[in-house]
Amino acid sequence: MHATQRQIIDALGVRPRIDPADEVERRVRFLVDYLHASGAKGFVLGISGGVDSSLAGRLAQLAVEAIRADGGEAVFVGLRLPYRVQHDEHDAAMAVEFVGADQTLTVNVAPGVDGLDGEIRQATGTELTDFTKGNTKARHRMVAQYAVAGDRGLLVIGADHAAENVTGFFTKFGDGAADLLPLSGLNKRQVRALLRHLEAPRQLWDKVPTADLLDEAEGQTDEEELGISYDHIDDYLEGREVPEEAAQRIEAAWHTNRHKRTTPVEVADTWWRQDARAGDRTQGQTALVVIDMQNSYFEFPELASVRDELVGAVNELIRTAHEAGRPVVLVRTEHAEDRSTWTLNMHEDDQGFAFPGTEQARFLDGLATGDHVEVVKTRDSAFFRTDLRDRLDRLGASHLLVCGVSTHSCVAQTAIDGFAENLHVAVARGAISSDNSPLSEALLEFLQDQMRQPLLDQTQSLELLRTGHWPG
Repeated sequence: MHATQRQIIDALGVRPRIDPADEVERRVRFLVDYLHASGAKGFVLGISGGVDSSLAGRLAQLAVEAIRADGGEAVFVGLRLPYRVQHDEHDAAMAVEFVGADQTLTVNVAPGVDGLDGEIRQATGTELTDFTKGNTKARHRMVAQYAVAGDRGLLVIGADHAAENVTGFFTKFGDGAADLLPLSGLNKRQVRALLRHLEAPRQLWDKVPTADLLDEAEGQTDEEELGISYDHIDDYLEGREVPEEAAQRIEAAWHTNRHKRTTPVEVADTWWRQDARAGDRTQGQTALVVIDMQNSYFEFPELASVRDELVGAVNELIRTAHEAGRPVVLVRTEHAEDRSTWTLNMHEDDQGFAFPGTEQARFLDGLATGDHVEVVKTRDSAFFRTDLRDRLDRLGASHLLVCGVSTHSCVAQTAIDGFAENLHVAVARGAISSDNSPLSEALLEFLQDQMRQPLLDQTQSLELLRTGHWPG
């Protein structure tokens, strides 16, 4: 896997393997939690009959049903938004039945689109091109969704996911506009897997994707328009090798369409949760940063001997952070087999480690992964040539609780660079370890005395994550 591919995967948060049941539960909980935090009354979504809106719609309905089961009030409105007569009307009707929205409305966007086309033709003497008219359809559909949402106090759900995001295959301020994106971080085959888990009809989860925006190419598939298959896009996003031409197309689209990637709330975002916690109103969010809990580092006998104890302590911190709605960042080290990321010592020793996809690079079995942000590094510091700072800014995190291995190298260097970034850093002393105790103690003393970074025992670390009250 080369550097650009790794950067794109990290930016989109795609995981090579998922558990569909866990993902459904996680994304429904995201919708429930965000609706509570926003104070809105429910959701609205345009249901086209395609794979993506079918899944997003079903997740939305499950979310409002969960809220009502707990004694709350919430409603989901599904919108049919055809332009005149939809060519795959049967699929749309099937999707509506599967989604089971509390209410389904039909708003034909043809009068609005055609009216605008006519006004522009009268003003300019020229009709809209088919491509521009197609984007106009998408934008009118979003206008309709926000109109219904505005009158009813609802949030607009978008059906964008990683395979569309990476290629920019959506209309800016059309289907790309939304309040929240419950499918973010999934590629197309993972979207299908979640639909299958939810027992959608095969005709829905196995449907050939089409945006269906063009009058002159009705029913043209996404893959025909993109010039690349979803299998190649999905393989790329899962870190697999793809044909060079496919990789070049994906990366060119990623860079060309940067302007289209706006920032509706995504599943991994947690900045909005802090409004519900008085302790976080006067300071930034506290993020838990877990460093290098990977198989390669526990090959050292000193670390292997404390592996189970350390995993237990780190998991306790992760669970507490999740329960408190605080972001968790899992940092891991990976090096390219082509030596391009190797350190000087590795070159001198002619030995690399933690290559992508290997057992060394994997997180330890038993580590509580899931519902986290992941950052890949190539040096001791988690900040060196990574997007960690950007991720923390997006999460609203200005305070870090650091744990993991090794204390004398990666933990300490990350804490030092956190100080250089003007971030408040504390070290979870009960959840770190090292194969060099004397050096670790010296560096911890340096962090505490010179950087004024608190060293917290396990009880103090758990209290920080629960309350958000910074020690001192």
